[in-house]
Amino acid sequence: MNAAFLAALRDSGGGGLSSALHEARPPKPFALTPLLDERNRRASAASKEVRFEVGVLADALTGPILQAFAAVGTVRVARCLYRVTGLELVGAEPYPELLADARPVNRWTLQIHTPVAFFTAREEGVRRVRPFPEVEWVFADLYRKWNAFTSEAALGEGVAETVTQNLEVADYRLTMAEHLLKANVPLVRGSVGQVVYQVADARRSSAEAQAGLDALVRFSAYSGIGDRTTIGMGYVLPGR
Repeated sequence: MNAAFLAALRDSGGGGLSSALHEARPPKPFALTPLLDERNRRASAASKEVRFEVGVLADALTGPILQAFAAVGTVRVARCLYRVTGLELVGAEPYPELLADARPVNRWTLQIHTPVAFFTAREEGVRRVRPFPEVEWVFADLYRKWNAFTSEAALGEGVAETVTQNLEVADYRLTMAEHLLKANVPLVRGSVGQVVYQVADARRSSAEAQAGLDALVRFSAYSGIGDRTTIGMGYVLPGR
């Protein structure tokens, strides 16, 4: 989907935008799902509907990407050519709105629809996949991406401290699943299912910090969680 998305942008006249997104250093300003069916599962020959979603993390790019895709008639994914029958803006919440609508709650549920994983760096020895969505990794990555793409909606100072010192996994129902990163390489593993995070001691977390965490959870619907979110991994939907 990553190649198909960038090619569709390029072929619709957005060649400069396609190149900029491809060459952008991490964190990249977008996230992608793979092809999904009507139940948010990986599309198959039996699917009644097939779609993909783009999460735009830089507010200024929303208009150009929508404009480019409004001119797209077909999308080629691997060897299959799909006719575009509709373009929908599923949600549009600029960062200030995400923060303004956040609530000071201390428990969150994430439904993970495509495998989530964290990959070790080269300096950490043999490259390994860490498939469990550890709370610190998940929220630290969301915090990093939020700060990378907005200066208009600063999160409270207590958010960073709560992420590293006062969050825990409250419950999870996860299974392992495989995901294709690119052709002719082994599939990678990650977790899908449901995970619940909570503030470990609400008395030591301010309402402002909890609202900031709630904003990050809402943000995850656009950014995904974990690594390789531009290649379809870590697609999540927050629950209440």
